[in-house]
Amino acid sequence: MRSRQDGPDDGRGPLIDRADTVIAAIIVAVAAALFYVTSTFEQVAKGLSQNIGPEYFPRIVLVTIVLLALALPFESRMSGRKRARPADEPRERIEIRTWLTAALLTLIVSLIEVAGTIVTLVLVCGLLPLLWGDRRFRVVALFALLFPAAIKLVFEDVLKVRFEPGLLLPLLF
Repeated sequence: MRSRQDGPDDGRGPLIDRADTVIAAIIVAVAAALFYVTSTFEQVAKGLSQNIGPEYFPRIVLVTIVLLALALPFESRMSGRKRARPADEPRERIEIRTWLTAALLTLIVSLIEVAGTIVTLVLVCGLLPLLWGDRRFRVVALFALLFPAAIKLVFEDVLKVRFEPGLLLPLLF
């Protein structure tokens, strides 16, 4: 017999996932601290437009992260999926691909000053799908070239936000 605290017996599990709620709370707390840090910015980064406050872009990113984090506890319920495992069952090990992804992104982000933002974005768009097992090389190549081109068009040409060119890009062009 089910108690009223268990929620409706529709087979989808509880409305709010406890583990996801804890993770969401941590994300919101970190974002709140970083939001405060943005109030200490005195000038806009060299590559960004000068007609906005220096805290504008970081705050947009932080608000987006918070909104996504607030949906996290409800994600399994909204998707209609049952929990993959009971809460008392041990967690699965993190796949090696996850660690490789983190290492690759760390390496690529560290190259931004040398390679530039657009070249770095091309690397991310080309290497991550391959790391994740996509073997449609033509599709990946098109994505790796067209997506950064679209980002450049929208941000640099339309919004007039300048990306870091890096040391490599001026040598190539």
